[in-house]
Amino acid sequence: MSALTDLAAVVDRLLAPEGGCVWNREQTHASLARYAVEEVYELVDAIDDADEAELREELGDVLYQVVLHAGIAETFDLEDVAAGVRDKMVRRHPHVFGDERADTVAEVERVWRAAKAAEKASRRSVLDGVPRAMPPLERAVKLLERLEARVDTDTLVASLGARVDVEGVADGSADGTGSVTAATIAGAGRVELGWGIGALRAVAEAREDGVDPVASLRAAVAALEVEGRRAGA
Repeated sequence: MSALTDLAAVVDRLLAPEGGCVWNREQTHASLARYAVEEVYELVDAIDDADEAELREELGDVLYQVVLHAGIAETFDLEDVAAGVRDKMVRRHPHVFGDERADTVAEVERVWRAAKAAEKASRRSVLDGVPRAMPPLERAVKLLERLEARVDTDTLVASLGARVDVEGVADGSADGTGSVTAATIAGAGRVELGWGIGALRAVAEAREDGVDPVASLRAAVAALEVEGRRAGA
């Protein structure tokens, strides 16, 4: 047996009604969601640190999450998960597995987008499929990427404040997209939509200037941590 098969067997044992782990048996896809997010962030840390040993371990932790979710699923198993992504990668690389031609990165991206569009033909908007659970900065960048091919994002962001004032989208209740309310996202402080729109405008401007807003903010936050430690915090 391969190590992957062994890992699936370990998960099956953990989930077994007799002799298994009570904690694992009580988990659901929803209860495990935060662990999947945490493991991916730890994987990104290992990548940032260029630590091969840590990278290997964190990839294993992410893989475990996949196997565990497949183990608790009722309508599919790990084989189905692997088969699904295998078939998807074949479909989205027709220049490798089919008759398409793509000799540059730009051409590959074009082929990928066309293949994905064919798969997602039922989507009504270019914004469909951008996860609402993404961190706000990453989601803003993703939405702007999708929008740039269709609209003038400068005009769109600039007009956002006025539209909110007129149509009442400030509390997230009027846009019809299932967005969370201000009360949900407020936490310990109040929601200042004007501040948020200003931050969104800064993200759009950074992208226009060729700046990666996510990587730049992560670098700044890392520098803040270093300075904080130097200050004795």
